[in-house]
Amino acid sequence: MKNVILFSFCLLIISSCVDRNFDVPPVKELEIPFSATHGIDYLNSKYVPGKFTEITEDIKIVATVIADDRSGNFYKSLVVQDSTGGILLKINRNGLFSSYPQNSKVGILCKGLTIGDYGGLIQLGKGSSVSNGREQLDFIPDNQVASILYPGPRNKPVIPAKRTINSVRTTDLSTLIELENVEFKRSDVGKSIGNLGAGSFVDLSIVDCNNAAILLHTSDFSDFATYKAPDKNGSIIAVLGKFNSSIQLYLRDTSEIRFSNTPCNSSGGNSSLVTIQSIRTIYSGVSTNIKGNSKIRGVVISDKDSKNVNSQNLFIQDASAGITIRFTGAHNFALNEELEIDLIGLELSEFKGLLQINSVPISNAKVVPASIALTPKLMNISELTTNFELHESSLILIKNVKLSKASDGKYSFDVTATDNTGSINLFTNPNSVFANDNFPVNNVDLVVIASEFDSKQILIRNLKDVTDNTGGGGGGGTTVETIREIRSLFTGAVLNISDDFIVRGTVISDKSALNIVSQNLFLQDATAGIAVRFAGSHTFNIGDIIEVKVKGVELSEFSGLLQLNNTPLANATLISTRNTLSPQIMSIKSIVDNVDQLEGQLIQIDNVTISKTSGNTYSGACILTDATGTIELFTRSQSNFATTTISVTPVKIVGIVSYFNKAQVVVRNINDIKP
Repeated sequence: MKNVILFSFCLLIISSCVDRNFDVPPVKELEIPFSATHGIDYLNSKYVPGKFTEITEDIKIVATVIADDRSGNFYKSLVVQDSTGGILLKINRNGLFSSYPQNSKVGILCKGLTIGDYGGLIQLGKGSSVSNGREQLDFIPDNQVASILYPGPRNKPVIPAKRTINSVRTTDLSTLIELENVEFKRSDVGKSIGNLGAGSFVDLSIVDCNNAAILLHTSDFSDFATYKAPDKNGSIIAVLGKFNSSIQLYLRDTSEIRFSNTPCNSSGGNSSLVTIQSIRTIYSGVSTNIKGNSKIRGVVISDKDSKNVNSQNLFIQDASAGITIRFTGAHNFALNEELEIDLIGLELSEFKGLLQINSVPISNAKVVPASIALTPKLMNISELTTNFELHESSLILIKNVKLSKASDGKYSFDVTATDNTGSINLFTNPNSVFANDNFPVNNVDLVVIASEFDSKQILIRNLKDVTDNTGGGGGGGTTVETIREIRSLFTGAVLNISDDFIVRGTVISDKSALNIVSQNLFLQDATAGIAVRFAGSHTFNIGDIIEVKVKGVELSEFSGLLQLNNTPLANATLISTRNTLSPQIMSIKSIVDNVDQLEGQLIQIDNVTISKTSGNTYSGACILTDATGTIELFTRSQSNFATTTISVTPVKIVGIVSYFNKAQVVVRNINDIKP
């Protein structure tokens, strides 16, 4: 028993002395059994455009695999590169990455292979055949691969050559490049780079900060087809390819899209608000991309619900001009909504003569609080057609128009609109909700959008845009008149308006400041302003757009101020809220000299002093003085700023031109007076 114990103990001692830190047996690295005789540039020199040429020389190439078929973005092919160039190999085998993975060396015996191209990109295969009447390069047969391609050492990555979009050259084809300070085109942001399962490919645009562009070409079979184009800037590593005249990038993996910086000219995401007219002036006759981080703000003047405009399109207008927006998909923006649209990198182009901002992602547009009051521009057909580019995509009012059509009396397709100055085509989409309605036989007033489709045309938004002069037909008997036209009806004597007119404008007075009596307000449109005195206290706020029916309403003066008097409260309808109007900057002399034209409108006087014969508050009459003259500033004693001390230093004043036995200015609230 003692012997057994002793033997076991000895075994324990022996085993505890064994060195268990074995050396890892060496792994035999794959070796290519020959050296290169030529570079890829020499091999490419054997290519004859339009032909498939057999390699008869004993050309041996040693190169690095820069792209394999693992991701599915390259099909039955390898792209190889050495220090002199690159080339694509067509091989009739799936799973090439298992033997010839990316970043491994490979030796190629080229003798007996065939060099040709597909879409101008040089490729190496074996033999050629005719398919659909065209000769094409054939794949290297699977059973011959082992005797042509020799796998070599692995983990030998190629450092991509840094290029700019405009500096890539033919010798860069089928090589690995890196582009820096680039991003996806704004209209492509958020899109999938492929269309998984569709069985084709997707092309998205990569652009730099100078708007140079190159396509990213991605197979729908790739593992990363669903990857979304990011809204960032950075670098991208890819294989450079081409198809005919289109230079393209082929991605190996999305980890090589390294976009983490702020997009070009984004100023941290704060877009600069510009006018629509300034965008229109950029267009010089050829498609261009909008530079700079800008945005427009305007009112939707087309009506998606009537279906008279394509579901991807809308017309938008600000105080300067209008323009067509073409979205990447159907939008849901309603008539009279106000939008802000980011424009950076978007395409400005014409379609059938109509200027448009094209391929706008719906995410680039957002609804904002209303601040713009739009009134259709009153003009005749001759004035419209003579200056059509100026008015394109804007809202127009044409009066006393005759509609006619050779075939029938329906709006669908082309109807001729004629006034006493000329004619123009009124086009209606046959899919619109009113396409099969009959247009009035009597003369009408039309509110239209000026559009173009190879020739000048006008579009109505819905049947409310058609007013029958006899009181019937396509949209009712009332007519929207400008405030200027209503003012022109007054000849010095009290008048009860007999026509079925509506005025539409923005409320520019502030009832909450109590500087105007509760029954009154000032209303302004793009043509003029006017005082409205209701039969009772109203509830309209500064910035409200309202419509007022004026049939039967008294047009008269009170102490020299023209007003719509004793207007029933029921005659007024709220259209939208929180709108703003920019005041006209004027001198006091200009106001006094043109008081009849400016009455009821918002003005601004700069560098003005305020004085008073007695007292030092705003209550009552103060005198405004600038370098050109003087005018009275009147403040009601009931206003909530009447007891505020007047400024002793020059100020800027925004106010309403009014009249009470003489010209005067009325401020809306204390915020209208600024140092």
